[in-house]
Amino acid sequence: MRYLYWALVTLFLSACSEKKVVVGQAAVIPKPQQQTNGKGHFVLSQNLSISIENDKQQAIVSQFFGELPGNTWQLSFSTESQNPHITLTSDGKLAEEAYSLQVTTQGIQIKSGSESGFFYALQTLKQLMPVESLSANSGDWGIPAVNITDAPEFGWRGYMLDVSRHFFDTDEVKKVIDFMAEQKLNRFHWHLTDDQGWRIEIKSYPKLTEVGAWRVDHNETDESISNWWGRPVQKDGEKATYGGFYTQEDIKDIVAYAKARFIEVIPEIDMPGHAQATIAAYPEIGCVNAAPYVATGGVYKNNTYNPGKEETFVFAETMLNEVMDLFPFNYVHIGGDECNKEQWKLDPFAQKRMKDEGLKDEHELQSYFIKRIEKMINARGKIMIGWDEILEGGLAPNATVMSWRGEAGGLASVKAGHEVIMTPNKYCYIDLKQGHDDMEPNLGYDYLLLSTAYNYQVVPDSLTAEEGRLIKGIQANLWTESISDWGKLTYMTYPRLFAIAENAWTAPDAKDWDDFTERLAPQLNRLDAQGVRYATSAYSPWIDHKADGKQIRVALHTEVNGLDIRYTTDGTEPTSSSTKYTDTLSLTETATLKARSFKDGNPMGYVATMHLPVHQGFGFLVKDSTASRVKELPKLSDLQYGKLNNGDPNWQYLPASIALYIDFDTPKTLSQVSFNALRFTISGIYPPEKVAVFGLDTEGNYSQLGTLNKTEEAGTQGRNKIRYKVALKEMPVSGLRIDLDAINPILEGHHRAGGRPSMRLDELVLE
Repeated sequence: MRYLYWALVTLFLSACSEKKVVVGQAAVIPKPQQQTNGKGHFVLSQNLSISIENDKQQAIVSQFFGELPGNTWQLSFSTESQNPHITLTSDGKLAEEAYSLQVTTQGIQIKSGSESGFFYALQTLKQLMPVESLSANSGDWGIPAVNITDAPEFGWRGYMLDVSRHFFDTDEVKKVIDFMAEQKLNRFHWHLTDDQGWRIEIKSYPKLTEVGAWRVDHNETDESISNWWGRPVQKDGEKATYGGFYTQEDIKDIVAYAKARFIEVIPEIDMPGHAQATIAAYPEIGCVNAAPYVATGGVYKNNTYNPGKEETFVFAETMLNEVMDLFPFNYVHIGGDECNKEQWKLDPFAQKRMKDEGLKDEHELQSYFIKRIEKMINARGKIMIGWDEILEGGLAPNATVMSWRGEAGGLASVKAGHEVIMTPNKYCYIDLKQGHDDMEPNLGYDYLLLSTAYNYQVVPDSLTAEEGRLIKGIQANLWTESISDWGKLTYMTYPRLFAIAENAWTAPDAKDWDDFTERLAPQLNRLDAQGVRYATSAYSPWIDHKADGKQIRVALHTEVNGLDIRYTTDGTEPTSSSTKYTDTLSLTETATLKARSFKDGNPMGYVATMHLPVHQGFGFLVKDSTASRVKELPKLSDLQYGKLNNGDPNWQYLPASIALYIDFDTPKTLSQVSFNALRFTISGIYPPEKVAVFGLDTEGNYSQLGTLNKTEEAGTQGRNKIRYKVALKEMPVSGLRIDLDAINPILEGHHRAGGRPSMRLDELVLE
C-alpha cells in the first residue's frame, strides 16, 4: 500500500510538472509558393535526433539551432537515425533555393536540392515556432502541422545599407545580415563610400580612412528635427571626430558571416560624384573648387572625381582591385548617380579630355568615365552595377542597372538588353516616412506606405516574357541621412522589409494585401518579444479634414483593413469603449481629436492626434495690401491646416516680408493670434523671425496689440512646423494688421545662403 501511495504521488507530481506545450502559428512571410495546413502539431523538444546525409547539412542545422535564444538544444546527428525528429533529404528535382517542409505530429521532413534550400526551410521553421521560443527560456515548442512547397520568384532579393552617412559597426552589420536571412533575402548591398565618409580600408591609399572616414560631428539625434541639408561645414582648426571604418579583416569576417547565411555582399564605391570624402583625402584626383573636408551633411556640388586626369584612373583601378580582392561575389556597384557636372565645365583637365576624346558634352564625359571603370571591373571577371544615371551619355556595354528614379531607367535598360534590379524610390526606399506627416518621427523626406511597398508590381505587364527575365529582382534601400542609431534603423526597416521580401520571393498572383496583414500580426509579435523597434503606422488612423461652411469635416481611415477606430474630441486618450468611427465627423467647435485603432478590443498602432480650431477669424478675408494691388489670401482663414509637407495645398505662400490685413463686420475683442509656419529650408522656406499684431480702432488708427520674436527658430535650418502664439492686449478692434518678417537674406552657411527666403502659413487662428 505504501509503495502504491508513493507511486501515485510520483505520478501526480510528474503530471503537475509537465509543461504546457505552446504551439506556433502557420503565418509565414514571405508567403510560400504552396502551403497546406494540417491538424495537430509536432513537439520540438530540447533533445533532438536529426537525420542528415552529409556534413554540410549538419553544419546548417547546427548553426540554426545554435543561434536560437537560450541555446540549450541537445542535437544528435546521424545518417542512419531510427525515427528521427527531423529528417533532411536531398531532392535533385527541386530548383536552386527551393525546398519542401512537411510537419506532422510525428516529425519534420525537409527536402531540397541545394544547401540554400535547406537553410530557407529552417528559416520557415523558425517562423512556425511560437513567439515564446524567442525568449531566453528553454522549453518544448509546438510546431503546427503543415505541408509547404516553396521557391523564390526572383534570384536577386536585396537590402542596401548606407554606412557612409551614419556608421554602423561590425556587430550591427551582422544583425542586418541576420534579419535579411530570416526573410530569405540573399543580396547585401553595402554602400561604403559617399560625401560624408569613406568606410573601407584601402592599404594602397591609407588617407581614405585616416582622413576620409571622419567628419566634424554635427549629427542630429532628435527625431523631431531634420537638418541634413545645410549643416555647418568644417572650419579651420575643427577636429573631425565622427565616423569609423572597416578594416580588411572586418570585411572578410562580414563577407564570410553573410556567406554562411547564403547572402552575397555587393560593395558600392560611389563615383564619379558623391565623392567629397574621397577628394578630401586625395585632392589631386579632384576638380577645381573641390571642398577640402569630409561633408558634415548634405552636399550636391564640388564633389566629383576628375575624369580629365590620368591619375584619377590609376587611383580608381588600384583601389577597385583591392576592393574586388575582398568581395568574391561577381558584382561591384560604382554608384554613378547624382553627379553634378558643373565642376567639369570649369575644370581645364575635364575640358581637355572632352576635346581630346571628341565628347560633345559633360554627359558623354560621364559615360566615358563609367566605361573606363567598367573595363577595370570586367578585367577581373566581374560585372559592374550602377544607378540609372549611368544611362546618361550612353550606357556601358556590360553594365547592370539599378533603377531608382522610378521605373523608366530600368525599363529602358531592359529594352536595350541589360540586366536590371528594380528599386524605385516610390516603392523600395525605406528611409521615407511610413504614415501621416504630423504623426511620424521626422525621418524621411517623402512617403513610402506599407501598402504601397507591398502592392508594387516588379515586372510590369508592358514587358515581354523575354524582357521580363532581364529583371533580376528587387531590393529595399535604407539611406541613413536621418538614421543615427540602431532603433531608427529597425523602425524604418520594419514592417516594410516584410512587404519587399514578399515581393522578392512570392509570385505576384499569390499576393493579397489582407492576407499579408493577417500574417504580419504574428511577425510583429515576434519583434515585440525581441525588443525590436518598428513602425505601427499602417495600423494607425489617418486624420483627414476639410472645411465645409462653418464646420470641419473629418474622415478617419487606416491602411490595414478590418480595424475598429475609436476616437475622442476632448483630448482624452481613446479606449476600446470610446465612440466608434462609422462615418465622417462634423466639428462645429474647436476640438482636439484623438483616434486609435483596435482589433478584438486590443489597441493597434499609435494614438493619432490633431488640434482643429474653429475660431473667430474663420471666413473673414485676409488680404495682402503691401503690393501695388490688393491680393486675397483665402487659405489663411478657411479652417484647413497644413501638414509637415511642402506639397500640402493648405499652406499659403508668403514673401519674406509682408503685412496682412483682416477687416471684421463688427468689432471683436481678441486675446491671441496663433498660426503654424513651415520650416523647409532645403527649399528656402523659413518661419518668420518677427511677428507684430496691430488693431484697428474705431477712428481708423492702428495700435500695437502684441509682438513675438523667434530669432533662433527663424535662423535654424531643418524641416519642421513651428507654432506661433502672440498674446494680445485686449480691446475692441474692427480689424487687424499682422506684420511678418523672415530673416533676409538667408544666413551664411545655410543651404541657400544669400538667397531670398519665402514663408508658408496655414491659418491665422483668432481667439
